[in-house]
Amino acid sequence: MTKLSVAVLASFITFFGANAFAATAEQECQQLKNDHDVIYASKGFCFKDPEAKAKFGNDNCYTTKPKFSEKEQQRLDAIKDRQKELNCK
Repeated sequence: MTKLSVAVLASFITFFGANAFAATAEQECQQLKNDHDVIYASKGFCFKDPEAKAKFGNDNCYTTKPKFSEKEQQRLDAIKDRQKELNCK
């Protein structure tokens, strides 16, 4: 980066605040929960959680024990780890 670019970026961060670039922990927790639920919903999961049930519905659900691909399971594990790091509810 050129010195000018660094100066402009630093000024922007100072003016708008670092939070303009990062979600709060609460927002990230909500996004992680949504990402988790989307994976489960795509596998026909029957939700018990009222919020997820309202968002995704159970009209086409057919399992409480979905099977995930290796990639999906890795993403679910990463979500779980990040939720622990953030102390998500």
